[in-house]
Amino acid sequence: MKMKRYLFHIIVAVFATVLGSATGWCQDGDASVPDNDEAVIQQTFDEGTRLVQSGKFTEAIQQFDKIIVSYEEKFRDEKTRFFCARSPAESLLYLLEAATAKAGDAKVVSVNWAYAYYLKSYALLELGRLSDVKANLERALALSPHNSQFLSELGNFYQRERNWPKALQTFQLAEAAAEFSPPDVKNSDLSRAWRGIGFVYVEQKRLEDAEKIYLRCLELDKNDTRAANELRYVQDLRKR
Repeated sequence: MKMKRYLFHIIVAVFATVLGSATGWCQDGDASVPDNDEAVIQQTFDEGTRLVQSGKFTEAIQQFDKIIVSYEEKFRDEKTRFFCARSPAESLLYLLEAATAKAGDAKVVSVNWAYAYYLKSYALLELGRLSDVKANLERALALSPHNSQFLSELGNFYQRERNWPKALQTFQLAEAAAEFSPPDVKNSDLSRAWRGIGFVYVEQKRLEDAEKIYLRCLELDKNDTRAANELRYVQDLRKR
């Protein structure tokens, strides 16, 4: 449980960073103009995260559901595909992909929508509702298909299922998607994806590949203690 709490604090910290990054560019309208609806949604997010930290997961889910319903009502347009992005690069990617696919109109809106599903999935995980966890992660990814953080979380889900091929594929997608992460979280997203890949390699007995990717983690961040611990474990296995 302590590890889960630690991971949740990381999620909240990254989420706050993402919101800070997103305010520097326009998604839906003029970012310089205050949006009363968004202010209310932010308050609801704060309450939801407080409830999760207090162990009140059912109540937290209720708060995140309010946000989801609000956005679904606001952006109800069958002719438009809505996306949520953390950075201008990610936003442009969605618009270009939609135009190339000739899939109709596309619009990038507040990243809060996707994160409501993402944070809800954490609360559901604590309640042991695993099928609902996956459904909400997939809904977050439907809005943000190139969000590295979401992809790694889905990779973790497949990891818990011991579905190693699917986990590996998803972590590799997270690795590629880190290219579009905001600059201040890009390395952490990339490291997380690499550690996920390394974990799968160990389970698949691909120890040389695992060692290489953990070394890449440490090249990126010499203070990555989890990668360092996994590297020592892999090196011990290779000596046996």
